[in-house]
Amino acid sequence: MIISRIGPQQYLSNQDAYDYLPKYITNNQYQRVLFLHGVKSLAAAKPYLPDWQPGVTVHDIHFNGECSPEEIARIRGLVREYDIQLIIGLGGGKVLDTAKSAAHYEHRPIVTIPTLASNCAPWSCLSVRYKENGEHIDHEVYDNATNLLLINPKVILNSPIDYFVAGIGDTLAKFYESELIFQDLAEKGSLNVALTISKQMSENCKDVLLKNSVAAVRDMKAGKLTDEWLSVVETIICTAGTVGGWGDEYSRSTGSHSVHDALTTFDETKPLLHGERVAYGNLVQLSLEKHFEEIQVLLKLYGTLKLPRSLEELGFKEPSSQLIHQIAAETVTPEKAIHLLPFKVTEPAVAQAISQLETITAQYKAKVAVNN
Repeated sequence: MIISRIGPQQYLSNQDAYDYLPKYITNNQYQRVLFLHGVKSLAAAKPYLPDWQPGVTVHDIHFNGECSPEEIARIRGLVREYDIQLIIGLGGGKVLDTAKSAAHYEHRPIVTIPTLASNCAPWSCLSVRYKENGEHIDHEVYDNATNLLLINPKVILNSPIDYFVAGIGDTLAKFYESELIFQDLAEKGSLNVALTISKQMSENCKDVLLKNSVAAVRDMKAGKLTDEWLSVVETIICTAGTVGGWGDEYSRSTGSHSVHDALTTFDETKPLLHGERVAYGNLVQLSLEKHFEEIQVLLKLYGTLKLPRSLEELGFKEPSSQLIHQIAAETVTPEKAIHLLPFKVTEPAVAQAISQLETITAQYKAKVAVNN
């Protein structure tokens, strides 16, 4: 059964977006607010944040760094202790996922304010949970969407470029992970309106990112707020969020994220960002599906953006057949979303896909080296 959780009740994206926050608080007569944020995220947003209104008590809470069950429990405890009426999360995906989880379980409204364009966490009705050591646990889907989402493009323009690039890798997965599922549903005559919208949004993710990503990264490095750059930002946060929002489990994650989840169990990939691991997962999924022409398209893009294309670029100094089978085995454990694909996925098949990708990537890099 598909349950569409479409997105925020209110959404603002402009350089004055934060100025709406006091009005929103006043309109809803909130008097006790929990403000969850990271240190760096607050420093980035502070020049643009309005003053809190008189009569509003704000509990300023620093995020501990991981969207873990322990951190979620801590924030929930503070919500109850202070009898909080509104939760505001400011920062990256893990901050916002923690705030959303606390809001869900404590039945409080929530405002999300992203300071990075690294994923669709500000928009989506779910949280991805990790152990304190960064190893993936699971994701939880919630009944209610964010009440208010505020984006100030200037804040994101000045954020670290590597998070933006990782967001591109993560958002490309919206298309590659759902492509075969949508094809299968269409052949069965099961592509209803909600799923059709989800499919269209996934295609938009791919089209915008393949067209504008290189220019957007160049503009961001130069500090230029351009239409191309903003289109990529809103694709990462908004369009990507609508894919899973409309399509539910059919378009939330399959192969790419299963590879990501597997990689989090290896210390070598700990320095990588979420979207960097997912970006590599896109290539593995395409190799598994034998979509070799599309791999060539991504290898070129990834080379320009410096996204990982091989086990060595993931941080494994001595890739081996044993390592490949370890990653593949972890990718296909029973709870992984890769099994939503419309064909049987096995450990040997994933291992072969990784091995084949290693060969394809090596051949591509050798060809580029010769031409240069």
